This record gives sequence, C-alpha cells and structure tokens, in this order.
Amino acid sequence: MLKSGKGTYLCLVLLLICFVLAGCAGEQSSATRDPEYESQKIVVEGDIEQPKEITVGEMRTLPQQKLDASLTRTTGLLEEFKASGPTVKDVLEYMGINYQDYKGIGFTGRDNYYCLVTPEIMAERELILALTIDGQSKLPEELRPARLCVQGEFGPYWVKMVDRIVLYKEIPEKNITSVWVFKNLAEGIEPYQYEYYGSKDDAIELAQIFSRFDNVSSKAFFTMKSSDGFKKNEAINMVSKNYYIKIEGEGAPMNMAPNIKLGMNVMHMAWFSTNADAAIFPEEIVKLTGEEQVGDQKGISLRAILEEIGLKDIDGKQFEVIGTDGNSVKVSGEDLNKGVLLTKDDGSYPVVWTEGEGLSPIANLLRIRSI
Repeated sequence: MLKSGKGTYLCLVLLLICFVLAGCAGEQSSATRDPEYESQKIVVEGDIEQPKEITVGEMRTLPQQKLDASLTRTTGLLEEFKASGPTVKDVLEYMGINYQDYKGIGFTGRDNYYCLVTPEIMAERELILALTIDGQSKLPEELRPARLCVQGEFGPYWVKMVDRIVLYKEIPEKNITSVWVFKNLAEGIEPYQYEYYGSKDDAIELAQIFSRFDNVSSKAFFTMKSSDGFKKNEAINMVSKNYYIKIEGEGAPMNMAPNIKLGMNVMHMAWFSTNADAAIFPEEIVKLTGEEQVGDQKGISLRAILEEIGLKDIDGKQFEVIGTDGNSVKVSGEDLNKGVLLTKDDGSYPVVWTEGEGLSPIANLLRIRSI
C-alpha cells in the first residue's frame, strides 16, 4: 500500500508538471500557431542599398523588452498598457543595419500615418516595437503588426500598425529665410469645411500654403510646434496632399488629415516650418516667447519669434519687415529686439518700434524676410 501510495503521489506530481508545461507551451505557441499572422512584415527602407523585410515571427526570436507603457495623447487623455517586443536597435541589427549610422527614423502605419523620430529622441529614448500588448500576442487589427512605443513622448510618436521604417543618414538642415503670419499668408485662400470627429470647421489646405512659399524642398521635413512645447516632424511628401491646418474650433490651430486620429494632432499650433519658410500663429507663439514692453504697449519681440523658430546668426543678418500693404522696413538683426508684434481685436498684427529709433511702424505684418 505504501509503495502504491508513493506511486500515486508521484504520478500526480508528474501529471501536474505536465499540465503546467503544457499550459506554458500553449501560451508560448498561441502566437505562433497562426502562420499567416506571424508572416506579417515590416519593410525597412531609406538610406540603405535596398529595402529589407522582417516578419513578426522573426522579431519574436529577438530579446523581448517589457514595458509598463504610459502615454498622453495631445487631447490630454492618458493611455496605459503593458507591452513587450524587441527594440528597434535589435531589429535593425538582426537585419545587418547599424542603428548608430542613422540620424533619423521615420515610422509609417498601414493607415499611412507617419512620424519622424529625431536624433534627440533616438539618443534619449528606447524605441520598442510592441508585439504583445496586455498579454495578447495577437494584436487587434488596429495595432498589428506592431506598435511603436516611445516612453516619455506624447501620443503622436506611438505609431500604430507599423509596417514601414524609413532610415535617414542625414536630417536636412533648415535655413529659414522668411517667417510669415499665417492668417495674412492664407488671405484669399478659400477655407475648406473639414469634418473631423463630428465637427465641421474651417481649414486651410497645406498644399495651397506651400504654393505661396519661395521654395519647398521635397527632401525637407515639415516641423510643427504647439504652444505647450510639443514638437513633431513629418516628411514633406506626407503633408503635401490632403493635409490641412484647422483654423477654427476646438484645438485650433491644429493639423488634420484622414490618417491622423484624434489625439495624435499638434493642437494649439504656435508655428510650423519647411526648409526655408515658417508660419506663426501669434496668439499661440506668445505662450512660448512671452511679451515685451514697448512704450505703453506689450507685444512679442521680433527677435524672440525668430529665435523660437530656430533662425541662426540673427545678429549677422539684415531683415526686411513687410506689411500686407506692401510697406516695409529694413532693419539689422541686432535691432530686431526693438520691434514687437501686437495682436489687435480687429485681427491685424501691427509692428511697433522703440521710440526714437526712426523705424516706421507696420500696420499689419505679412512676413519678416532675411536679405
């Protein structure tokens, strides 16, 4: 009886071990038992000799980083979940690509949503391609094949449905020569009634704005910054068609496009720029620059505007401050801080100067141009 009891006990232990192992095996194979799902691909292209591909199944063989993900959408909504997947660095190395050789990486989803990760973010953040979310190795349709996780960055960087990665060895440098007031730049362009999440608001197509710029390089990046300091970059070819700036309603000024989900926008935009031109929204940029007093009036320092947008060597340049009526004032970079931009209730944006400088006021600013 004793031997029989020991034998029964041993059998029960072995049975329990087999059950646990079977459960683990089932859990591990739950993702791999669907070959079609595991064969989903991410294409890597850009500054490499030829495009390369990697499947979900191959990415699962790489070290899986676990992350308690937390992101804030630009609407203020907090999203939290548990994720795991390989780092972008490991994915590239698996394909024989050195992560350190690149200064920028663009991520595109199946819905054509795009976001550029800049050198600063690459250096400061760990980029993870999540293959498992909240324990589910088979992601829902709106996330598969992978979701980019960039802990510490706002929602627009958390690209869903990543199926294409674009590598950039160089990020084209900007050389801004003109800074426009958006409202006056867009004068005469018929607004489009854009319906977005149940709201119809006036919006300006970006392509029509680009047509008024002196030069837009196809290799440039389109940069946007909100009045709370959030900055986002896009490739020019991603914004040159069916891309709009909403100019009224909640969140305006705000970028909109069919592939941009609510909360992935740059809301309350302060400015945007291409390679040579920038446009500002004075009511928003003032939240970044602050105001200065000129006589009995407060406004935004012209120099502070240019510095915020990233103009270099301001002191060594000459500028022309041009009004909508064609009148203009030539001024040195050193003297730009003597002029301020005002915002009037009638919708105009005058420029006034420190008294005694002999500089004529501008009734309604169109642009500041380096000459």
